[in-house]
Amino acid sequence: MVSAVPGDLPVVRELSRTRDGRRWLAALPQLIDEVSDAFGLVLGPPLRGGSCSWVAPATLADGTAVILKIGWPHREMYAEPAALRLWDGHGAVRLFRHDPARHALVLEQCLPGEQLGARIMAPADALRIGAGVLRKLWTAGVPENRAALPADPATIESLVDVAGDWGDLVTERMTRLRPAYDPGLVAEGARLLHDLPASAPREVVLHGDFNPGNILSSGDGWVAIDPKPLIGDPAYDVAPLLNQIADPYATADPARTLRDRIALLAAELDLDRSRIAAWAAARKVESALWRTHHDREADGAADLATAALLAGLY
Repeated sequence: MVSAVPGDLPVVRELSRTRDGRRWLAALPQLIDEVSDAFGLVLGPPLRGGSCSWVAPATLADGTAVILKIGWPHREMYAEPAALRLWDGHGAVRLFRHDPARHALVLEQCLPGEQLGARIMAPADALRIGAGVLRKLWTAGVPENRAALPADPATIESLVDVAGDWGDLVTERMTRLRPAYDPGLVAEGARLLHDLPASAPREVVLHGDFNPGNILSSGDGWVAIDPKPLIGDPAYDVAPLLNQIADPYATADPARTLRDRIALLAAELDLDRSRIAAWAAARKVESALWRTHHDREADGAADLATAALLAGLY
């Protein structure tokens, strides 16, 4: 019998690194059985997807094709069901069922399910598709429960709070780890992580991880999956599109490529160009210090080099 949790799954490799992750992985086969029985699912083999959740295609008793996603409990995933309910299929996959105790979601299955990043097309066309999905997501109203007590993990958090925490971590990690990074650029990134959310001209429900792998073809359109939702500045959501569609840093003139992409996205999404560039730079600085914290200083140095390039664009 084929294992439901083969050892070469990305989620197994990633979570095996920590004690909490190993504990969750040990309980995962039982979780899969319990959720499948509770929802009457017939499961297919697991997908080789993300690093923090177990995902598999399944069918409901009525034959509906769905996706079962069981998440490892962590801060970024708690509000996913709330955002999916709010969007209700408008720019994102639909949520059919939810088991909060087991962090399990039964989701609409996207068919054909091709990732935007895998589709061969002109980068400008891919950027416009991504922008169109973001426009749909951002039209949802900010939920009234945003002021709920922080003890409620299902509340969609404010970008002001989350990015502020990241800014503090950037400063702390730079001081403690002392990587050979430009201290002025790191300080600028930390400042932006505090200042940009607080100065947002408007707030929307953000996807939070809008990279091209999280945008799938569905029918004759495109939808987002795997949100890490936040409430805040829409310009925050744009950086993964800017950086990950047809690697702009591999072009003959990366600065010009980025400038052109920023102009396109600003026009499509009615955003300020300087805020798009500033958020992209801030997120690269945060990533650099995160990588350093995880003993990947060389990768962090590459992130900081791109942050320096982006900093020249705002």
